[in-house]
Formats: sequence, structure tokens, C-alpha cells
Amino acid sequence: MSTVGELAEAATMPRGRRMGNGPVGIIDIGSNSIRLVLYERASRAPTVFFNEKVLAGLGEDLSEHGRLSDESMSRAIAAISRFVTITEAADAQVLTIIATAAARDASNGSVFINEIEAITGQPVKVLSGLEEAAMAANGVLCGFWQPDGVVGDLGGGSLELIDVGDDGLGPGDSFPLGTLRLRGDAKGDLAAASKIASDTLSRAPQLPLLTGRAFYAVGGTWRSLVRLHMVGCDYPISVLHNYEVPGDEMAQFCDRILRDGIDKMPGLNAVSKNRRALVPWGAAVMREVIRRGRPDTVVASALGVREGIIYEGLGTLEKRRDPLLIAAEELALLRSRSPQQAAELITWTGQVFEALGVRESEQEKRLRAAGCLLSDIGWRAHPDYRGDQAIAIVSNVSLYGIDHQGRGYIALTLMERYGGLENSHHGAAAETVCPPRLEHRARLLAAAFRLAYVFAPGLPGILPRTKIEREAGMLVITLPDDLAALDGERPRRRLKQLARLVNFDGEIRIARSVPQLETAS
Repeated sequence: MSTVGELAEAATMPRGRRMGNGPVGIIDIGSNSIRLVLYERASRAPTVFFNEKVLAGLGEDLSEHGRLSDESMSRAIAAISRFVTITEAADAQVLTIIATAAARDASNGSVFINEIEAITGQPVKVLSGLEEAAMAANGVLCGFWQPDGVVGDLGGGSLELIDVGDDGLGPGDSFPLGTLRLRGDAKGDLAAASKIASDTLSRAPQLPLLTGRAFYAVGGTWRSLVRLHMVGCDYPISVLHNYEVPGDEMAQFCDRILRDGIDKMPGLNAVSKNRRALVPWGAAVMREVIRRGRPDTVVASALGVREGIIYEGLGTLEKRRDPLLIAAEELALLRSRSPQQAAELITWTGQVFEALGVRESEQEKRLRAAGCLLSDIGWRAHPDYRGDQAIAIVSNVSLYGIDHQGRGYIALTLMERYGGLENSHHGAAAETVCPPRLEHRARLLAAAFRLAYVFAPGLPGILPRTKIEREAGMLVITLPDDLAALDGERPRRRLKQLARLVNFDGEIRIARSVPQLETAS
């Protein structure tokens, strides 16, 4: 069979995707943009398969005329028709169409929705303000591990605020402070916009609950605002999700934009031209949220209403799963030589850390488990570039339920696992965001990986048969008799490198079997 033929046959079951119950699609009809997102499958850690948006500007003239313009509706309907065709070609198992502030507030919104339903043959769910707030909070629950704070979702037509914490979702509210609406209500005057935002948010019951907690910023304009801050301070990691800024620092940043204008901000090219004009209006709302709520940090969320809809449809057990470990498991399945061995490493490295006297918090155990699952994702690359490839994946891939310090920990671990404990200069970016405690644990874990993979290079079933003990300042690895040949100069050297990191020595022993004596009949 020709190569082309082989590829055509293989294409019926793509190896680079987890099929499961997907793909699933969501068309989001917002006040500023119309977006289609296809997800690989409905999951606690949803992976985007396709993402496209069209800036229709449905809410552009809503403040002045109270209705959607014919031009914006035409652009929206054309985009939606294209999107439905794509979902059909992708054989999406589920397609959900939602609409938010512009469609629910416009006098001709129902006419617009009826036309979409007639053209697509699909029902459109027009979310109320409270439903939109709840779905945004669900998106944060989907993208973070045990979040605690207030979620703010800023769109073109409205701002939703809702509390989220250990007890689930608190009461949510919707406010007429979307960027397009605010610009129209303020007649293009930023000072007037700040006054409107201040007066409106004085009635927000969620903001007194925000003091000293995290404010989770959702929505394209706020993501652009945070991206501008990230680029302006030359931040070493490009992933926006879970990027944290102290509340006072973000307030000062917003003041600077409102005072000097966005055109003078460094790193402006990081923000799309279509979004730039709205950033100052988003900054005006953000500043008032911080001034009244006094959050400890502002945290960017890449997930929002769309992911919240997926999260809401999951079962209780699936919702309780750890999104970081789900995503790491998927990468192990798609990229590792042996996903089974990657999973075996979790228990094995736990035994190593225990023998070395390394105490871990629950968060550190999560990070170590994720690092184990990702430990072999660079094996296909040339040996000289495996570390670079692995660190690039971890620094940029969609991992949820992990902050940037955690990313730095895993990236540094893989860099040294592949590049060597004394050749980690490529991990400078990871070291920048990785605090000393995690940095030390990353080097321990990397050294443990380097030992594990000379004992069992992508081969499951070997590590569980080894025994790990501590004896008077010595780390002892005992191999069963039938694996005695795995002992050698290289694993002994790697063992000593690992033990030396905590001022131990290392030794490999062989558990010799005792021959059974035959009993005379």
C-alpha cells in the first residue's frame, strides 16, 4: 500500500486525538463577536479542536438605538451559517448555540434569534444575566483547581459578577457595563465611563466579598488587558491562563492606560487591532472593580461561559477529577512510549521522595504526579533537542488547574530530565517563575527520572519490582535477581547524582533468590 493510502486508512481513526464523546461544538453569539469553538470531547479538561471568531459588533449601536443593526445581523448570520457547516463536516456529536447580552436586550433580539433558528435548524439558548454569570463561574471551576474569589466576565454588552469558593457558586448579577455599551453610554468619554462604572458597581453585592481574595478576569477585552501587562513586563511564559497580577499593581496599570492611552503602551502588537479600541473601556471597569473590591490578585482565565456549559453537563464524579492530571494523562497517551510506565512513576518517585525524607504538600504531590505523566513526551525528538521540545510543550500547552509556578516546576523537571542536571541553561524561563522550594524538588524529580529511565527505558513493569529504602544516610535500590543485569555503571552514577542532592550516598543491591531444596521422597 502506498504511503498516501496508508495515511488515508489511518485518518479514519486519528491517533493524535482522543475521540470519546466528541467533538462537541458551541457557537457563542456575543455582543462584540460571534465565535465557534469545537472541543475534542466533553471533558473536565476540554481541548480546543477548532476556534474561530467574527467581529459582528451586534452591541455596537445598542445604547443609542436599542436595536441590532441590519448590517451587524447580516454579518452574524453569515458567520453562523459557516460555523454550522463546519460542525456538520466535523461530525460534532453536540452543537449548542447560545446568545448573551445584545440578543437578550435588543428590541429586535427575538426576531434575530428566530431567523438564526430558521436558517440553522438549531435552537438558540438566550442566556439571562444570571445564567451567564453562572456559566462564567463554571468555566473558572473547569479551568482552576479549587478556585476561591469572585469571577468577573466582561463582554461587549454586560459585566457578570459571581462569587465562587468551596461552597460552590454564590449569587450572581449582571450589570450594563459591557465595553461596547459603556462606550456608547459615556459618549466616548473615558472619564464619564469611569463615573458610570463607579456608580453601577456601588450596588454590586459581590465586591465586598472580594477583599483579600482572587478576582478571576474572564472575557476577551480583559484577556487583552492582562496580555498587555504580561508583555510590558517581559514575562517569560506566554500562556495567559492563570497569569496573576497583584491587585494594586493592576489598578495602577489601568490608571496608566486611562491617563496615557493605549497607543503608548509597550507591547501593543500583542493585542489584536480589532480589540485595542476596547481595552481602555475594559481598564475603566477593572479599575473600579479593584477600587471597590480590593482583591489580593487579578487572575486571568482563558475559560469562561463556553467551557462552563461543558462543565455543567458533566457528571458529578467527572467534575471532581483533577483537570491537571486529566490533561497530563492525555498527553502521556498521545506522546509517551509507555503511558503505563509514566503512571508507574507516580508511585515510584513517591517512594524515592519518602526514602530521601522529602516532605510534600498536597499541591506538590499533584505537580509531581503531572510531571511523571509528562516525563516521556519528548522521546521522538533528537536527543539534543528533547529538553527544548519538552519545555516548549509544558510552557505553552493548555494545562488547567496549574499556576505558572507549577508550570515552571514541570518545565524545569523535564529540561533537566532530558538535558542533564548540569546543563539546564535552557530552563532559565522556568527558573524565573519557579520558587526555590519547587526548584529544588524539580531537580530531585528530574534526577529520579534520569535513574528510572536507565532502568526501564519506556518499558512498563520494571519499576514496581524494585525496592527503595533509606539506610543511615544512604538511598538503596534493590533489584530482583532476574533483573540483576540492569545494574551497571550508568544507573549507579545516576543513583549517586540523585542521592547527592540531599547529601546522601547511593547503592544498588541485588535480591538473590534462595534455591529451594528438593525433599527426598
